[in-house]
Amino acid sequence: MTTDDFGNNQSSQPTGKKQILKTSPIRDFASSKAAWIACLILILVLSASLGGLIWLLRTPDNTLPAFRNDFETMRGLEAQWDSEILSLQLGVSPNYDAVTNAANKLKLGLRGLQNTIAAQRSLSPLAADFQVYVNTVNEKSRLSEQVKASYAMLRNSMSVLPDAIADSFADPDSLKMDEPTNKRMADLVTEVITGLVSFSTSPTPLLRETVATRIEAARKASGSVSPDLQRSLERFLLQVEVATKERQRGNDLILSLSSIPTDTVAVEVQNQIQMVEGEQSNHYTLLWYVSGLVCVLLTLSIVSLLFVLRQNYIKIDEENKVLQQVNHDVEERLLQSAKLTALGQMVAGITHEINTPLAYVKAVFEVIKERLTSDPDLAVAQVGEDDDATREKREEMQLLLEDGLHGIEEITTLVKTMKNFSRLDKGHIESFSVEEGIESALVIARPQLKYVADIRREFDSVPPMMGSPSQLRQVLLNLIVNAADAMGESGKRGTLTLRTRITSSDTIEIDVCDDGPGMTEEQISKIFDPFYTTKAVGKGTGMGLSICYRIIENHGGTITVNSKLGKGAVFTITLPRQDEKYSDFIPQMEADSSDENILKRA
Repeated sequence: MTTDDFGNNQSSQPTGKKQILKTSPIRDFASSKAAWIACLILILVLSASLGGLIWLLRTPDNTLPAFRNDFETMRGLEAQWDSEILSLQLGVSPNYDAVTNAANKLKLGLRGLQNTIAAQRSLSPLAADFQVYVNTVNEKSRLSEQVKASYAMLRNSMSVLPDAIADSFADPDSLKMDEPTNKRMADLVTEVITGLVSFSTSPTPLLRETVATRIEAARKASGSVSPDLQRSLERFLLQVEVATKERQRGNDLILSLSSIPTDTVAVEVQNQIQMVEGEQSNHYTLLWYVSGLVCVLLTLSIVSLLFVLRQNYIKIDEENKVLQQVNHDVEERLLQSAKLTALGQMVAGITHEINTPLAYVKAVFEVIKERLTSDPDLAVAQVGEDDDATREKREEMQLLLEDGLHGIEEITTLVKTMKNFSRLDKGHIESFSVEEGIESALVIARPQLKYVADIRREFDSVPPMMGSPSQLRQVLLNLIVNAADAMGESGKRGTLTLRTRITSSDTIEIDVCDDGPGMTEEQISKIFDPFYTTKAVGKGTGMGLSICYRIIENHGGTITVNSKLGKGAVFTITLPRQDEKYSDFIPQMEADSSDENILKRA
């Protein structure tokens, strides 16, 4: 059932009890297979993602804390190394092996940390600053090796001095007075020794100048002594000069060593470690937030899956109800079909029984008519006179015979139509004039129309069409009689409008319009159902419109109703002007009609 532009209800086909699923795009998608598959895939993906995030959070990367601890250990070794160097400088620890061991441990540890940085991607931001620190330590180690060499030569020189001093003091000339200096040679050697000791303790430029001056004085004074003493003194003075030089060089190297900024570079590395730790902390915080978001999405996905499953259950349940309703409707239609079958068998039997006596009556009427028209003198002889009254009666009798034959012909046609319908026959197919069919139906329906309605014709001079004239007249007669009955119930005289037109699609449309009480939506939805009637009990069988619908459908057309309560009704028949499918049935329909004519004549 549809609604036209004026808000009137329309029906174009028989409709029984019907249940329609309420659908929407969202509900259709939610109840589809794609929806629950998508939800299931989303849940699996989110579950896997959540598992990965939990694994990352449960197994944090301890590489950076371990690196920081190892670097602090290296800083401790560096501090120990600096302490050993300072002890060496102050002369607290004359053993240089402690300095060498500390340096070796430090370089070995730094090499291990370099390998750790190269192997761990998370430590890559530390590589540049740590390399600067390693380069600084290597420079410090290089200077430390030079210090070691300098102090080795210093120790060698210092180890020779006692023998040289002993040789100098053993010579008797060492006790002679040197006139220019007014000092003994032994006193000059003692002054050189005390100067060297002072310079070794505190290698200042002043003390170094003092030692150099005393060496020069001793060397000048050695010219007045024996050659053996001169050789001993020269050997002594040369060793003092070497010791002074190496002591000064070692002091300069230690000062250069102390000026290397390992602490500043180490602080840069520590700052970089803290920055990387902060980034990793932010990374873990972000992982927690992402994990929370994934948990929320997973929960929503599970809820969505439950919703989708619920919608699927609802859809299946509704479809089951619809199927049950359809099954019920099919059972009802089967019952109606059984009734129609029984009715068709009954009609076929009745028409067979009527055909034979009807043929005899028609034959009698034809014989009487033939004799009256072929031998008028016989009729005059029977009455004995041939005046005007007799001729008038004879003409009246001829008219009555013609009317009787016409009525018998109408009865024959009606019986034929009932028989054709009872055996699902399309009847005799031939050219049919719609306007003539309407006029013929109006003549038959005149007793019902003359007291209730005026007739208004709006014909469009449509061309003839191919169809079964008797069946189409039956449809038109049924619609006109129904309209007359409807207007008769309104209590006032109405207007029956009959309209014909040909459309651009080469179809013929016939409108049967009344201004009766109209129909409700429920009545319209059932108007073409078999055995349904809007008339009072005993005034209708409910078969007329059902038969009309079937006839029009068999002609390849449609019949619709447009009605609103209190505003009358319009039944519209749409028929193809000439449909090829009917030409296929013409020979068979002609044969059926010939058989019936033979039966009728019998």
